[in-house]
Amino acid sequence: MPTTAVIIAGTIASAVGSGVSAYGSYQQGKAQRRMAERNAKIAESRAAGAARDGRIMSNASRRQSERLKSRQRALYAKSGVTSAGSPLIIQAEQAAQAEMQALDIERNAENQAQAQRQQAELDRMQGKSAYRAGLYGAGSTLLQGAGDVATGIEAYNEAKN
Repeated sequence: MPTTAVIIAGTIASAVGSGVSAYGSYQQGKAQRRMAERNAKIAESRAAGAARDGRIMSNASRRQSERLKSRQRALYAKSGVTSAGSPLIIQAEQAAQAEMQALDIERNAENQAQAQRQQAELDRMQGKSAYRAGLYGAGSTLLQGAGDVATGIEAYNEAKN
């Protein structure tokens, strides 16, 4: 039969161990939440960058199209071709295609930005979930520790009698 000193020491060790383990679970949940928030901010930054890059690239595409259109007009004028009829139709078709290309660039950039915003939201949800899991783990450990302490107290009382 264990001595009362051993029972007391075991009960105290169990209580301390449960406390340390619970604190560790809590801290782990907090750390995972911080990491997820950092990842979410990175994803938001990438989303802003994708949107900005899309605007820059679509504007560059439009400027290039305008330069091409100006060059074609100059070549038509140099060769004596008027801007009416077929040349006008060709220019209109090229302008429409150029605008479609610029809009495609914008749409693709917005799709990339939206994917990054969704990733940021997922990261935040994972962080909240990890934090809750840490709290639940800490609570579970404390409850188990309380049960172990109660068992130790019961053993102590039996040893005294």
